[in-house]
Amino acid sequence: MENISDFQVFRESLVAAARGPFFPDWEFHALFGLERAEVEFIADSLTPSTPLTGDVALALNNAMVNLLGYPHGQDAAWPQWLSATPAELEAIFSRWQASGNEA
Repeated sequence: MENISDFQVFRESLVAAARGPFFPDWEFHALFGLERAEVEFIADSLTPSTPLTGDVALALNNAMVNLLGYPHGQDAAWPQWLSATPAELEAIFSRWQASGNEA
């Protein structure tokens, strides 16, 4: 892994979830608890100093969980949206969960 930061992967996960081919519109709200436009707004506004709480934590948690576990069938599209491999995303997600900041 090239020195990608957790922040970069957080932002990429949100962008991939909101704009990528991974989640159908009809199921998006059920998977995320937020509308696609809300996740897109969070992705666009995320900065390294953004508190990872509330809807930001919800969007981030659900983006990573669903990118890793939802049967999206878009493995070939993954590298177009995320610089982290699934294993790297899982490690970053686990580290974030262990920090106590998850939704």
